[in-house]
Amino acid sequence: MNNNELTGEPALWAGLVASAVQLVAAFWLPLADAQVAGINAVVLAVAGVYVAFTTRSADNGGSIKAAILGLAQAAISLGVTFGWDVSPEKTATLMTFVGLAVSVFIRQTSKPRSA
Repeated sequence: MNNNELTGEPALWAGLVASAVQLVAAFWLPLADAQVAGINAVVLAVAGVYVAFTTRSADNGGSIKAAILGLAQAAISLGVTFGWDVSPEKTATLMTFVGLAVSVFIRQTSKPRSA
């Protein structure tokens, strides 16, 4: 089992990074509350992807797809928060592509039970 400092508590690390973003926004960068929330959403989504990959043996990788799609959605939201002008149609197309790409590269998440 991998036993380094990043495998213990991803939620604590995500919380630390989120708190650091808030600290930087409060003292040094003029970020709006929505921008800080968007950055924190991406941080938490990255932590979710990390947890999904490190625990894939428990569910045979089934949670990885959802975690990656959540990360893509958080990244799109962050882009919009920082001024990316994208239509709902383009967003839907992008999310469809991400979903299909994830499905192509992360396949066979269930195996038949052997007797």
